[in-house]
Amino acid sequence: MTVRSKRLLLALSLVAVLFVIPGVALMSLRPAAPQIARSTAIVLEVSGEMLEYHPAFAPGALFGRRELTLTDALACLDAAAKDARVTGIVLRIYPSGAGAAKCQELARAVGRFRASGRRAVAFSPILYGHHYLVASAADSLFMPPSGYLVVPGPASSATYLRGAFDKLGIKPNIHRIERYKSAAETYTETGRSPESREMAGWLLADLYEGFVEDAAAARGVGADTVRRWIDRGLYSPASALESGLIDGIRHWDEIEAIFEERGDVLLDAADYLRAKRAAAPFAGPRVAVIHAQGVIEAGENGFSPVSGEVMGARTIAAELRRAREDGAVKAVVLRIDSPGGDGIAGDLVSREVELTSLEKPVVVSMSDVAASGGYEIAYRADRIVALPATFTGSIGSITGKLNLRGLYDKLGIAKDEIGTAPNSLIYSDYRDFSEEERRLVEEEHWRFYRGWIEEIARFREMPVDSIDGLARGRVWTGSQAVSNGLVDEIGDLSRAVEVACGLAGIDSSRVALVHYPRRTTLFQQMLSRNLLEEAAARVLRRAIFDDARTRGGLFIRHEAPAELLR
Repeated sequence: MTVRSKRLLLALSLVAVLFVIPGVALMSLRPAAPQIARSTAIVLEVSGEMLEYHPAFAPGALFGRRELTLTDALACLDAAAKDARVTGIVLRIYPSGAGAAKCQELARAVGRFRASGRRAVAFSPILYGHHYLVASAADSLFMPPSGYLVVPGPASSATYLRGAFDKLGIKPNIHRIERYKSAAETYTETGRSPESREMAGWLLADLYEGFVEDAAAARGVGADTVRRWIDRGLYSPASALESGLIDGIRHWDEIEAIFEERGDVLLDAADYLRAKRAAAPFAGPRVAVIHAQGVIEAGENGFSPVSGEVMGARTIAAELRRAREDGAVKAVVLRIDSPGGDGIAGDLVSREVELTSLEKPVVVSMSDVAASGGYEIAYRADRIVALPATFTGSIGSITGKLNLRGLYDKLGIAKDEIGTAPNSLIYSDYRDFSEEERRLVEEEHWRFYRGWIEEIARFREMPVDSIDGLARGRVWTGSQAVSNGLVDEIGDLSRAVEVACGLAGIDSSRVALVHYPRRTTLFQQMLSRNLLEEAAARVLRRAIFDDARTRGGLFIRHEAPAELLR
């Protein structure tokens, strides 16, 4: 046996020992799909990151566990509403990464479940902000005596790096389009600009009124009562019960006892979904739901320690082509939860949306945020549906660089750069733009922007000047975007599916939803070349950042301002 053959055999043995054998062992230990009893109450937990869809890599899957996503929660609630074996739903609500729009969507799904004639009960030791709307959608809301409830009203908090840059010797050379594109101010300013403050004002005002309206309807009280709740903001369970925000004070075991006394079997939502997925496949027409979540970059879906979830343009473009070429798929719903990112990568996805819409209907469903590059991949669809609290718009971009020479000097680092043409070093991080370079960058940036708004105007059938008046970085809620024409209607994912089926001429009650990208198996994840890198990135990010939407990066970025996405 040659030395090369021995090395290959050793490598294969290591793979078997480290990945294949443990993988087979873990899969063999995985329990079979549970049986659903004739009287079942499902326990649905809202907690953790509450991503829109399963990420490309989920470390928990290596240990037999995946965090519940919004897609899972909605699928559970809608399936349970049609399942005669399910007598009720118990919501266990903890602080999570779900934003205002996701909370609205969950509340709507709970409402659809209750409309089927079954009971929903909510339990939460800690309720904060818009999560209160999810809990209030249930028939009854309970908290333990040691919990607390906070309804402080929507707020915005922004972080600015310019003061630190000045101390470090870093000079931002950034051009933005335009005044409302406040994401650039993180690097260029020490505080809010008047335009940023104005925009935050109209967004927060709309979110506030939406919360008041939804909470009043859910709790059966007047709007003034909800405003008084918000004015106080912080409640113990006792004061929350006294004020009418909750229905009772009980421990979790007492909630369980309510259902057990009725003869119900409590079943975890993940186990319920596993049992449903083990059933015979549906053979009728399909609607593809393509999930586009995270910061938009070129390449494949993945994870960044700085940006969090990454939407790979290559991945989403391939999924759109797959749905387009699948004869069983009659319509496509592009589900977007993205603050934007690389403008060129976004345009590649947008083009695939256009090509797909020539073959079959494409409807966009917006989740928490579909702004900037997130709107860029949406506007070519046949219809756009958003939730009232969705952040969208932010049509504009940022380009430029950071001059790090001052920092290099402080560190004793020197560079000696040589170029072959007048603009060879235009993006050097060792100097500012020259006047001619700055003129060229701004000229091409405006050309890029002008082409974008002209395309939006064409697809939205609106005058270019009207789009320009809504753009230049302005962010809107879903409700505001419907009023100004950037979005077609208010609705959740289920409504987007109905619209897509209507355009395709098929019955929405007799279709199967097929979700893309397809889930990777445990074995596939274990053999992924990104396994260790992405696992390390997730650990690093969770250790450093407490905000899943903190982002960095420059050069033609179509991104919504981070302070408005919390």
